[in-house]
Amino acid sequence: MLKNEFTKESSEITVSWFSTLNSFFIIALASTVSRLWESKYNPSAAMKYGFGLILVAIGFLIIGLGSWGIAPGVKISMTFLVLTYLFHTLGELFISPVGLSYVSKLVPGRMLAFMFGIWYLAIAIAQKLAAVLGGQVETIQKEYSLSHFFFLFTVIPAAAGLLVMLLNPIIKKLMHGIK
Repeated sequence: MLKNEFTKESSEITVSWFSTLNSFFIIALASTVSRLWESKYNPSAAMKYGFGLILVAIGFLIIGLGSWGIAPGVKISMTFLVLTYLFHTLGELFISPVGLSYVSKLVPGRMLAFMFGIWYLAIAIAQKLAAVLGGQVETIQKEYSLSHFFFLFTVIPAAAGLLVMLLNPIIKKLMHGIK
């Protein structure tokens, strides 16, 4: 809740306001990330994926720190939510366009439409899994804490990102020089 000091009125910021942050950050940051790929700092696909997953982990770390030690029902500062959206969107900008690009480059032409369908099916399955795991927040919060829930989701993408980065040499060989 935000309080107006002059009129002593309170106004509440609804969740829908935060849903626009993803779109805003994509519009604001996509060209910068694109320019990064066109510069001398253009990492390989596996490194982009790894960085993207680590950025997602940082987003969960921020929201975990924001929820550290708060009681159920207590609201956190919106700064934590904005920063979480920022890092998750940056992670998305590192993963999604790169993945789509490499699907189009690595898949034989006759299977292209099928593999794009598989790409989006994988996203749908991931969203369903996220909903199921997100539904466990109350169970985890009762046994541990809300921050524990978010820290769990910090470790998973961070570990996956580091694993992908470590596998970079193998992935490069399997791509047979396609950049």
